[in-house]
Amino acid sequence: MSSLSPRDIVAGISQIGSLPQALAAVLEVINNPQSGARDIADVISRDVSLTTRVLKLVNSANYGCGRKVSRISEAVTLMGVNSIKVVALSSSVFGMISGREVAEKQSIKRISRHLIEVAVISRGIALDIGYKEPEEAFVAGIIHDVGIIIMMLYFREKYYDIIPELNIRRKGIIATEKEIFGFDHGQVGAELIESWKLPPRLSFTVRQHHTVDTARVIDDEAFLNDLVAVADRLTLGPFEGYYPDPEENIQCIHSIAARLKIGLEDLSRIRKDAIKESIDMSKYLELDTGDLIDILADANGKLAEMFISLEKVYLKKCELEERLNKEPETTPV
Repeated sequence: MSSLSPRDIVAGISQIGSLPQALAAVLEVINNPQSGARDIADVISRDVSLTTRVLKLVNSANYGCGRKVSRISEAVTLMGVNSIKVVALSSSVFGMISGREVAEKQSIKRISRHLIEVAVISRGIALDIGYKEPEEAFVAGIIHDVGIIIMMLYFREKYYDIIPELNIRRKGIIATEKEIFGFDHGQVGAELIESWKLPPRLSFTVRQHHTVDTARVIDDEAFLNDLVAVADRLTLGPFEGYYPDPEENIQCIHSIAARLKIGLEDLSRIRKDAIKESIDMSKYLELDTGDLIDILADANGKLAEMFISLEKVYLKKCELEERLNKEPETTPV
C-alpha cells in the first residue's frame, strides 16, 4: 500500500496539478459579469485547439442553425456560456492524455468513450427530469473519472496492472485501488477539481459517484451525484470488473431512479440514444474512442448484460413472492 496521499499525486504531476492556461482564461472571463460574447470569443481564439472544437460543435446538427458559422463570437452567442464551459473543460480533461504514453494503451480509448457516454447520459437524464443545469451534469460526467487518468499518468505500469486484476479480485475498482494504493480515483480526482477551484458539488460528485447512499448530504450535491452515479452504472464502467456484481448494480440503478423519479424504461431509452450522440461528441472533441463497430458492439453487449441481470433480479423476486404466498398462515395460540 502506498504512503502517498491524493494531494501528493496531484502535486506530483506539475502539468496536471494546476488549471490549464486556456481553461483558466476561459473560466475567468465567463465568470466575469461584465464580459460579453466578444470578450469570451477573444479568449477562446487564442487557443487554436479550443477554437476548432467550438466551431465544429456549433456547426454540428446539435445546433442546426442552417448555415456555416465561422466567427467565434457568433458561436458563443448561439451555444451559450454553459456549453462553452463544457467544451473548455472537456478539452482540458482529454488534453491530459493527448500525445502521451498512456494514450497508446488500448484501455484509454475505453476510458475516453466511458467519460463521453456518462456525460451524455447524465445530461440526457437531467433534461428528462427538468434538472436546472443539464450542462453542469455533462461536465460532471466528463470529469467524474479524471482520477483514473491521473493515477495512470502517475503510477503508469503499476496502475495498468490492476485493470486485468479487477475480474480476478471481483471487488470492484474502488476496493481494489484502496487495497493497492490506500486511496481511490474518486479521492484523487476530487483533489484535482478542488485545486482547480471548480464548484464544490463537482468535486463532491467526482469523489462520491460510486456511493449511492447520500443521506444527510446537501440536496444539490446529492442530486448531481445521483445523475452521474446512475449514468456511470448504466455504462458498467470503462473496464471489465469495474462493477463486479451486475445484480447489485441493477439494484443501485433502481434505488437511484426512484430518487430521481425517472422510470427504468426512460433510462433505457436515454442509454440507447446516448450511443450515437457519444460517437458524434467524440468527433467534435477530436477523440479516438475506437472503431465504430467495436463501440456499437461494446454498447450493445453492455445493454444485453444489463437486461439479463435485470431479468435475474426479477425472477428472484417472483420466486420469493411465490414462496411467501405458499407459506401457510400461522394462527396465534
